[in-house]
Amino acid sequence: MNEQQNTQTVQEGYDLFVKGDISNLLNLYTEDIEFIYPGMASLVPYAGVFRGKEEVAKFFAKVSEAIDFERFEVQECIAQGDAVVALGYSKGHVRSTGQPEEEEWAHVLRMRDGKVAHFQAYTDTAAVAQAFQRSSHMAV
Repeated sequence: MNEQQNTQTVQEGYDLFVKGDISNLLNLYTEDIEFIYPGMASLVPYAGVFRGKEEVAKFFAKVSEAIDFERFEVQECIAQGDAVVALGYSKGHVRSTGQPEEEEWAHVLRMRDGKVAHFQAYTDTAAVAQAFQRSSHMAV
């Protein structure tokens, strides 16, 4: 596949995510997909390394349970060879704490035979973890 086709596949994946169509999104991944979201799973429920479509489906279920997104958008995709880098922005609230969760992020996706074989997210992990902590400030 060429860079334009890889970018189109990645953009299609983000569109499916925003629509909540995870079953069709998973069709864009290889069977042995490796999916990495940084952070400590004890703080951020969807942090970790997920291998294979079944585990990646669990990742998306955890995200859906944890975050109520107001915005999730890809601002730019940069492709070179079998790699696509997506730069984006998301904003929402953590369901369990009510805390705002806002971040600019970079995702690096590696393609194989027209499908995503590897996904790694880069973000401000401290800010994401903070959103999952209940506020310690009391109203006076």
